Amino acid sequence: MTPLARRRTPWLAALIALAAGAGGADAARPAGARAASSECAPAQRREALREAQAEVTRAVPLELPSLDKATAEGGPLERWQLSHGHVVLAGAGGVAVHDLEVPAPLPQVLIYAPSASSAPESWLDFDGEEGPYRLVGWAYLGPYTPGSSPPARPCVAPSEWWVHEAGWHLMNGGMVLTPDASTEPPRRGLGSEVYFWHPAVWDVHFWLGEDGVPEVTLHNPGARRGGLDLPEAAFFRFVNGRREAARPPSLP
Repeated sequence: MTPLARRRTPWLAALIALAAGAGGADAARPAGARAASSECAPAQRREALREAQAEVTRAVPLELPSLDKATAEGGPLERWQLSHGHVVLAGAGGVAVHDLEVPAPLPQVLIYAPSASSAPESWLDFDGEEGPYRLVGWAYLGPYTPGSSPPARPCVAPSEWWVHEAGWHLMNGGMVLTPDASTEPPRRGLGSEVYFWHPAVWDVHFWLGEDGVPEVTLHNPGARRGGLDLPEAAFFRFVNGRREAARPPSLP
């Protein structure tokens, strides 16, 4: 497999570049302006999702012995970055890697589950690998500004997109949110070394389907229990004009 070589660039710069393309133009339209693009009959949606999964599985590794080696120079995911270190995220059941400059139509985030023999108690080590890893999902991102609508994806409704809040990713795998910040605020009292900061982004998650058709939902329906909960407001959407935060997956 040819390595997906990309430069590491700051999140903000990469999102500005992304906004300059077609995705950014879509995201800047008023809410509701593109609803028709997501309206599909059930059979159409199924085929659109099947094609999305096929695009991803043709292009990226389904299994990886090591994420460190995969994302290193010469690896199949060269220059991708671990989003939360090796920490497994609750609700995802996996470790996220991102590349904001990956060529379309590939997603900017891939999610790999740790070894089935690994214990959830070991999933919170920022630097500790739990391979081999297998692909379980992916996410598409887009620039977010208040009042914007999400990027268009075939047969994906605007209501299926969430906003991933701005904030610092920390060297313990967690996040400290900076609600509504468009630039990085001063760093005070974060409790851990900063890994990186990013502004808010549109975010939609796809989970690998055994029948070739992925599920589109915030949390992975097949995730093992355990992992690190992000803050409650790390993902939100607007329902009837009101901001609604996603519940952490560990809550009943």
